[in-house]
Amino acid sequence: MSSRHEESLITRGYQAIGKVFAGATPGIIICGLQGRFVHCNDAFARMVDRTREEIANCNVLNLIHPEDISRYQELLKQLIAKQIPHFVIEKRYVRPDGTDVWVRNSVSLVERESAGSCDLISICEDICDRKRAEQAVKDHEQLAALGRLASAIVHEIRNPLEGATNLTFLAQKSTSLDEARMYLKAAEEELARAGNIIALGLQFPRQVVAPERVAMEELLQSVLRLLSGRLERGHVRVDFSCTAKPTLLCFPGEIRQVLVNLIVNAIDAMPSGGLVRIRVKPATDWRTDVPGVRITIADTGVGMSRVTRRRIYEAFFTTKGPAGSGIGLWVSANIVNKHRGSIHVRSRNNPRSSGTAFTMIFPDEAAEGKPPGIGISAP
Repeated sequence: MSSRHEESLITRGYQAIGKVFAGATPGIIICGLQGRFVHCNDAFARMVDRTREEIANCNVLNLIHPEDISRYQELLKQLIAKQIPHFVIEKRYVRPDGTDVWVRNSVSLVERESAGSCDLISICEDICDRKRAEQAVKDHEQLAALGRLASAIVHEIRNPLEGATNLTFLAQKSTSLDEARMYLKAAEEELARAGNIIALGLQFPRQVVAPERVAMEELLQSVLRLLSGRLERGHVRVDFSCTAKPTLLCFPGEIRQVLVNLIVNAIDAMPSGGLVRIRVKPATDWRTDVPGVRITIADTGVGMSRVTRRRIYEAFFTTKGPAGSGIGLWVSANIVNKHRGSIHVRSRNNPRSSGTAFTMIFPDEAAEGKPPGIGISAP
């Protein structure tokens, strides 16, 4: 420990804390309530790829990734106001070369022994390996979703293309020009239908840099159109209603991915056919009193056991055997959280009555802020 840092710690009365800094494995920081560094250990300096002297002249906020500052400051405000005793946050620091380092940051107030005031002590655990693994799983699910999308498009365009081929053949065999025109006009309509299916499918994986405000009724109708063939083949009826035509500020491609996953799961839960009820309406999240949108997707399928309900959001957990990846609901729940939403499931699987209902509530400005979380309810 340099004499300058040791002197700073002694001045603030942290001699005991200073003794454990040098040998600590995680990064450790002490800073003022406004973010000015008092001290850090060598582990933290290596973590952010700076010397301790460089860090001493910094404010901690200058090292945090810009996208994570608001969440950190929100929790810090609650800590300083004594509304919470401490907090844990996963955030990124930015190194001088522009690369990120993910940390699990545990932050507490520590009182100065002599001055009667407080500083902040932060313990930083490097979680880059875990974040890379999580991203790899998400990338895998994204590729799998694109594969399912491509498969759905192939199935959906097969019928209109076959219809256009047959109509063209009939036009060639027609005995009059008027009859041939009739068949060719019908063939043109079938080809237009196939083109619409392809155009619709191309919208699904489209990612946008900034959130967009979308009409939820239109978003869900586009999903149902894409899945119409699968619903028909599975003998699944859809009862869809939308109240007051709510809109949502979101990343549309990601919300579509959640909706497709939940509806496909509902279809799979009804191997002999059944009914999917979809309800969309304005709602208020009772935990935050923030107005938004409520989406419910319920099926008359086989339902889930209590053990299954407790594990559905775990990565790689599946009840579909080799046909399931076990990451669809895990990714969906993360997308809901990213949009500050909540997702709850109710399910029962007794012989007399079975089925599952997923309910999601999104705040109106869904693409900004802190996620409330995930919940599981009993029948």
